[in-house]
Amino acid sequence: MPEPPTQLDLDRSVTLRQLRTFKTVADLKSFSLAARRLQLSQPSVSYQVKELEETLGLPLLDRLGKRVQLTEAGTLLYGYARRMLDVLDEAAVEIEEIRGIKRGTLRVGASTTVGIYLLPAALGAFKKLHPGLVISLEIGTRERVQEQVLLNELDLAVVGPALNDPELAVIPFLTDELVVVAPAGHPLARKRGLSLKDLAAQPFVMREAASGSRWSLEKAARKAGARLKVAMELGSNGAIKHAVESGLGLAVISRYACALEFSSGRLVELDVRGFPIRRDWHIVHLRRRKLPSSVTAFIQFLKDMTWLSRNGSRGRITAPTD
Repeated sequence: MPEPPTQLDLDRSVTLRQLRTFKTVADLKSFSLAARRLQLSQPSVSYQVKELEETLGLPLLDRLGKRVQLTEAGTLLYGYARRMLDVLDEAAVEIEEIRGIKRGTLRVGASTTVGIYLLPAALGAFKKLHPGLVISLEIGTRERVQEQVLLNELDLAVVGPALNDPELAVIPFLTDELVVVAPAGHPLARKRGLSLKDLAAQPFVMREAASGSRWSLEKAARKAGARLKVAMELGSNGAIKHAVESGLGLAVISRYACALEFSSGRLVELDVRGFPIRRDWHIVHLRRRKLPSSVTAFIQFLKDMTWLSRNGSRGRITAPTD
């Protein structure tokens, strides 16, 4: 049986890189996913974890096919590794505070609609004020980008419904409106006071099930006792707008996302009871983390909304309702 490691052995052998790699594997429960996130080869990730296990003299992860789970020793080390890496990140934030916003990074995530139609203008205006910042924008499902915030891979995310997680701080941002759209010249375009039941025979082009607009539409349909016909599922608002323009069906979409098509007359808004559906967007960040000055400044910049008018915003977007 190998001798237990001494404090001197640990000081010389355990590295922050090993701990960060181990924590990432534990977070994702996968060596291959950890390698992709860390931008390393899978053998390199496996080697770092193996070295850490050999230094400590105990297995940290149980390999169960392609999945892994923490051993008792791994669970214990994970808690310490997380706290150590959090402290290291806090030190980096404090150093950035000394430098100010002249340098640094800003990692932003967003759900699809707000990420495509709103945040690029905000980030562009913020970059003009702080040209030394390196800014990135990750667009994904609201669940995915919030998970990245929880893993400290993103500084903040802008989403519709926020996860019910005590580790997330949630700040109200803007209110959007979902509307029912049809191609120009559609027979229902001139009718008033339609109900969702009146649209039951119409084909609908919808987003994937995980999207906020799909969730809102299905909730409204259940409330109205209507069963809608899903003719097609598409992964982007742009594809949905093209499908509706081509006469493939109706859709429910953000008013902001289709403002250009409304102004050009390619799409029309149907008068349907219960619409528009108002939905609030929120800013979420990790509650326990001390935010860098670049992140706090950007959150305040978003809330001020002066960038919205400067960039010629279209669509009726308002402050969130209580």
